[in-house]
Amino acid sequence: MSDHRLADGAALLLDHLHQEAGAGFPRVRRIPDSGVIRFLDYIDSLADSGPLLESMARLHAMGLLFSPGSHDTMLRLMDEDPVCVGYRDAMRSPHFSMGLRYAGLRMMKAMLSDPQSAAMMKQTRATLDFTPRDDMPPELVSDPDPAHLKPARAPQLRKLIDAALKDLFAPLKEKGRGGETIYTGALEGATVKVMINFASRDVQLVHLVSIPDEARSVMVVGRTYEQLWGAGTGWDYLTEENAEASIRLLAENIRELVRLRNRLKAL
Repeated sequence: MSDHRLADGAALLLDHLHQEAGAGFPRVRRIPDSGVIRFLDYIDSLADSGPLLESMARLHAMGLLFSPGSHDTMLRLMDEDPVCVGYRDAMRSPHFSMGLRYAGLRMMKAMLSDPQSAAMMKQTRATLDFTPRDDMPPELVSDPDPAHLKPARAPQLRKLIDAALKDLFAPLKEKGRGGETIYTGALEGATVKVMINFASRDVQLVHLVSIPDEARSVMVVGRTYEQLWGAGTGWDYLTEENAEASIRLLAENIRELVRLRNRLKAL
């Protein structure tokens, strides 16, 4: 892979990140993922988000336009780039991990309903020099009272996903290992595989997109759109109320990821 192609790929991704950020993150704020919430809170705290977006675009360009030396370069960038190090350290700090806001809905309900967990949380918070955030994003949860939360369950999500992906690319559906369901079809001129799994203990929905490419010019293997924004381990903010809109967004995000891949492939 030439340095010129990598630079063009980073510029393409940075343009996408800038457009979303400049509009106030209208797509990203609707993603029901606590990792995305943490990212948004962090970037909102920055006086200038430009350096972070630039570093993220470079990293993702190296990951998607993969070459034998790109893995080591990515690791070095993550360890040496002050912007990447600052972001990583912030995500590990109590400010972005202690609040109920950053727990998935299952974890939140479990912690609040268990007296021992609630007592331990109170004890830990007494040692902090700040007040953790417990508020939930209104884009995802309309009722701010955690007692009223109704996390979406697999049967509801499965039905919505079947319908959304059928409309998106009329895929072949088959069972995979470990409770996975794999949807395969054509989208935006590419063969696309979407793996769906509800069996995770910590999150409600795992989805991964793969696009076979014999030329290995763009590596989309087990990726998600929200990985562009520092998240992507699974959706854990799905409620019975937001499930329908969220699964529509899932289909939109899959299409957007495929479009970005196609634009990178054309470089």
